[in-house]
Amino acid sequence: MFEFIFDVLRATPEIAVFLAISLGVLIGRLHLGSFHLGSVAGALLMGLLIGQIGLEVPHVLKSVFFVLFIYAIGFKSGPEFFGSLNRGTLKLVVLSVVLCATALGSILLMFWIYRFDAGFTAGLGAGALTDTAIMGTASSAISHLDISSAAKAELNSHMAIAYAITYLFGTIGLIVFVGSVAPKLLGIDVRSSARELELELGIAKAEDAITVPYTRIVVRAHRVQDGHSAAGQTIAAVEALHPAFSVERVVRDGQVLERDTALVLLDGDILGVYALREAVGELAGWIGAEVDHPESMSFPTREAEIVLTSKEFVGHTIHQIKSQLVGVERMGCFVRSITRQGLDLPLLPDTVLRRGDVISLAGRTVSVEGLAARLGRTRKKNYRTDIAVHAMGMALGSLLGLVSTHVGMIPVELGIGGGVLVVALVIGWLNSRHPELGAMPPAAQWAFSEFGLTAFGAVVGLLAGPAAITAMAEHGVAILVSGVVVTLLPPLVTLYFGRYILRLHPMILLGALAGAQTEAASMNKIIDQSGSNTPVIGFTVCYAISNVLLAVCGPVIIALTA
Repeated sequence: MFEFIFDVLRATPEIAVFLAISLGVLIGRLHLGSFHLGSVAGALLMGLLIGQIGLEVPHVLKSVFFVLFIYAIGFKSGPEFFGSLNRGTLKLVVLSVVLCATALGSILLMFWIYRFDAGFTAGLGAGALTDTAIMGTASSAISHLDISSAAKAELNSHMAIAYAITYLFGTIGLIVFVGSVAPKLLGIDVRSSARELELELGIAKAEDAITVPYTRIVVRAHRVQDGHSAAGQTIAAVEALHPAFSVERVVRDGQVLERDTALVLLDGDILGVYALREAVGELAGWIGAEVDHPESMSFPTREAEIVLTSKEFVGHTIHQIKSQLVGVERMGCFVRSITRQGLDLPLLPDTVLRRGDVISLAGRTVSVEGLAARLGRTRKKNYRTDIAVHAMGMALGSLLGLVSTHVGMIPVELGIGGGVLVVALVIGWLNSRHPELGAMPPAAQWAFSEFGLTAFGAVVGLLAGPAAITAMAEHGVAILVSGVVVTLLPPLVTLYFGRYILRLHPMILLGALAGAQTEAASMNKIIDQSGSNTPVIGFTVCYAISNVLLAVCGPVIIALTA
């Protein structure tokens, strides 16, 4: 029975690839407390296990899958990468450079101490830093070495083994360091520190923001009563007194009166209003008793996601933008959320917005459309990916990766992964300015990166073959010890550098540490512990910069250790 299954897998290795992906993803979902292995590590481990039967998997599959992953990462990071190259984010860029340089130095130090080969060294870096892109770009560099095919296969096998050994501590170690150790080393309580930063960002004057944090928009109907502040006032006057709500429709004696800011409100009028949830309890005191009146609440509304591109507002705080957006076009329009690279930003008055941030608005149709025209462009619900542009981007990136130069006597080239990453960054940046070029919805980005990376891990594991067990037994302890050093030393050095040299606020620093090691799980840990989204401010810039720098480390490691 088993021999028949093994024969089928050997004859049709594509079945083995998809089997490793499926089983790896299922294993990666299993939780041990708050920890789970993840799809990539799970697929690689299943690939190592299935690969013990001896398979002839086409090597080109590894490159194809990695290109899908690295292209999606570059496309997503492009706007943030180029947008971060300014004076306002200089400290965060420097922090990423310091961490990546320290990481590279740590990897080379372990290479020098233990005399690992190039494959073990690259896999050590990829697993300990939980950055699989290092393994992809290193694999591309190995393919161009002037050595035999058997030697290349051995280096790739060693790389997969080192990755598998170091990845587990790399993931857990960084979460524990950022979430528990780093705050103790800084001598801070994360909740108190988050409140302090929120005060610095203006939460004490939340009424100056476009909206109040952590609220939703509600629709209510109230009957105007004499003696309340709304009676005898125009709609404009009432909204000026109470900016937390807006009057959208008036029903008077059974007649519907659409919004007119000059209309004087009379006793008995039924108002359909938009309000922030936290203001609902005050509406009865401002207007009169709440009533159930569907007709008054059936006014037209719209929700939209707006990509910030306007030079008028990029680099400004929420408070500054709100002050610039005065007049009737802002009334009745509320911010639901602001995201950066898919992560929620803290909605505080002094939070600075950057090009590419996505502002989710809800409210009066005319107001939403008016604000959208001023802020940037509306992100259409387009589920079609521009395959032609992206396939051409992958082709051009692969060609760019073949271009080589020399640093002294050492040949240096980007490799296919590095070339594709560079082209993807540019196309992602261009798409943020010209959305008609190279559309790729967020769901497609996720599918490209998740499937590409998981499949890459599965193929790497399958290619490692039976020799993996022997190499693991021989070098496992040394690789494990080296992985602990490479996981902990870079964030430790960067923590003190960021706090005492760059003078970053602790919450921004902790988010930046997570971003600089491209590890979202550790940032989520800090968000959970602090109850604040402020770490996102430091995370996104460092994540974009480090995705590029760590990927470049792959061919550098091979060039220096092969």
